[in-house]
Amino acid sequence: MQSGFPFIPESASTYSGDVDALYFYISGVTLFFTLLISFVIIFFVVKYRRRNPFEIPRPIEGSTKLETLWSVIPLLIAMSIFFWGAKVYFNQYRPPRNAVEVYVVGKQWMWKFQHATGQREINELHIPSAARSV
Repeated sequence: MQSGFPFIPESASTYSGDVDALYFYISGVTLFFTLLISFVIIFFVVKYRRRNPFEIPRPIEGSTKLETLWSVIPLLIAMSIFFWGAKVYFNQYRPPRNAVEVYVVGKQWMWKFQHATGQREINELHIPSAARSV
């Protein structure tokens, strides 16, 4: 994702757009509900403040519809985040077709690579470039 926004680095993979979109969705949902809840708290603090020290509020009955609503909405949001995140994860987890398999061993001060053809390398990995048809 190429952007003029200073906190978003230049894309380094083909999956970065999907990951960034999921991140911005989660950040947007978080910001929306943070502002909404803050506004509602301030509104109710001002509206229902006690004006008289001897004022006793009347009892409030519960609302099944409201309780169901504030349980179902977060469930739907959480499930949307879960399924979107799972989709992004599994897209990254599956190797692309014609992927080159390389056996890698990490040691304390070096990397050992062995290609499927038997070629071995130390601390440098050389991958043949794919031939592009135009």
